[in-house]
Amino acid sequence: MECVYKRPESLTPYPMMFCPGCHHAILIKLVAEVLDEMNLREQAVLAAPIGCGGMTVPSANFDTIFSLHGRVPSAGTAIKRLNPESLVICYQGDGDAGAIGTAETVHTARRGEAVTVIFVNNSVFGMTGGQAAPTTPVGTWTITSKKGNREAPLKLPEMLATLDEPDYVARCAVNNPKHIIRCKKAIKHAFERQLEGKYSFIEVVSACVTTMGIKAEKSPEFIDKVIKTDFPLGEFKRDGKRL
Repeated sequence: MECVYKRPESLTPYPMMFCPGCHHAILIKLVAEVLDEMNLREQAVLAAPIGCGGMTVPSANFDTIFSLHGRVPSAGTAIKRLNPESLVICYQGDGDAGAIGTAETVHTARRGEAVTVIFVNNSVFGMTGGQAAPTTPVGTWTITSKKGNREAPLKLPEMLATLDEPDYVARCAVNNPKHIIRCKKAIKHAFERQLEGKYSFIEVVSACVTTMGIKAEKSPEFIDKVIKTDFPLGEFKRDGKRL
């Protein structure tokens, strides 16, 4: 009998800890699949953040390290410089990369460190209860913006693509099969470029269904709306060239 699907070896056999409708689970599975397909599990190190993104660690069947809040790129930089043969995955949420850790995000990209940043943007501070974040779209209800957020969101890919050193910058989503396939291709390309000594940044538009009051089955629709109004998908820089 031909096996057409199996759990990636880069995933542990334990149940994931994420809420139904959260896209972290899909994303860490994609990372694991790409590691298996590229035979990179033994080289991989995932630098995990404080927040929901840190719950990827029990699912990662490869080396991981927890960082201080916002300092994931700095930890990833240290790992890569000390062990250049490693494949470093800086896995961050929007509170980590786009709020407390904005300086680390910008300057790691500016220096062109040979790491891959995967930035999961669910538009709120999810683990602390769903407060408005620098990435919250205008008009969005949160527990701290009950009349709708009034501030324009931070758009990290567009900002980082203006720097000289980043090699690959993209924004993806995983809310439908087409987007999942494209996101997986983006992750693979980012890993390939890291092996060539290049910096990559991938934002993945997500949703915090628990704190934003969205039904799990409505999560894909919410993402489609956010993509159209605030966070367009696509590549902003590829092989060092702005698109």
